[in-house]
Amino acid sequence: MPTLNALDPTPQQIKDFLAHKGAEDPVFMLNLLKFKERATYKDGEDISGREAYGRYASAFAELVKKSGIDGGAVWGGNMNAWMIGQGDGANNENGEWDAVGIFKYPNAAVMIETVSSDAYRKIHKHRRAGLAGQLLISCDDGGVF
Repeated sequence: MPTLNALDPTPQQIKDFLAHKGAEDPVFMLNLLKFKERATYKDGEDISGREAYGRYASAFAELVKKSGIDGGAVWGGNMNAWMIGQGDGANNENGEWDAVGIFKYPNAAVMIETVSSDAYRKIHKHRRAGLAGQLLISCDDGGVF
């Protein structure tokens, strides 16, 4: 099955996310991120996509903190090399993903409310300017390990 690297969820994905069996429990969002080489701001500001996304990530962390949401960034790091399996761009040379992150929300509804807020809309421009696409995977803390 081919991977679909996208920027926004479809209406059906939002509906399914809010209705999945663990939607009322803590949600851990696994982010696989691909940055644009150069950001695409409407005013033409010339910075890297990674830098633009960094602005978004900092502003989003502050939004979550001010909102009093029980959660936040759990972990984040750069994509380095494939250990098992394969994908485009071994050793992160022109690969599908540049970075990986995990973000925790108290439940699915809080996540959707957060990214639907007016405060979020004000910072979203940095995400759109810097991000070529991503996979966003909803996970639980079911204790596999």
